Amino acid sequence: MRAGERRTRLTVEGDAADWLLSASEDPGRVRLQWASGSGLADLPVGPVFDLVRMADEIGSAVIQALQRRDAATGPVMLATASHVLSFLVPPGSAAEWKAWLAGTAYARRRSVAAAGPGRTLRCPRPGCVRQGHVWLIRPGGGLIDSRILRAALEEAADRPADRLAGALFR
Repeated sequence: MRAGERRTRLTVEGDAADWLLSASEDPGRVRLQWASGSGLADLPVGPVFDLVRMADEIGSAVIQALQRRDAATGPVMLATASHVLSFLVPPGSAAEWKAWLAGTAYARRRSVAAAGPGRTLRCPRPGCVRQGHVWLIRPGGGLIDSRILRAALEEAADRPADRLAGALFR
């Protein structure tokens, strides 16, 4: 890797980390958690972003649907141990998602869920992989619009049904 490429990568990762730090009332605590043994920090959901979590099978299909649409994806984190993708959506979106999900096959199968204020996102510093947590798409470039994410989910669901088989919380 050339020096210019490394400097650019560090700047992008630094900008993404700064964006995540803006979600916390105590950025120093987050920095300490990132530097700790686990390398994971707990960020509050609600002030800067809400979450839509999906089982990795359907979440991967959703990312592909977004790419086919040339849609801006926004930050996405993968937790490999739980097989969950977390899409960061605008604050207030979780309530809309919960209402939309109620009674759907997604809710019954626990393959899609929304999280708003009062919840936390356990995440590594961008550019790092810690305890199976990794940013597939770094934060900092904006959040995905909930309507676009929902349309991509519906498109992905129209593909083979076995993608919905995995449970979100195992």
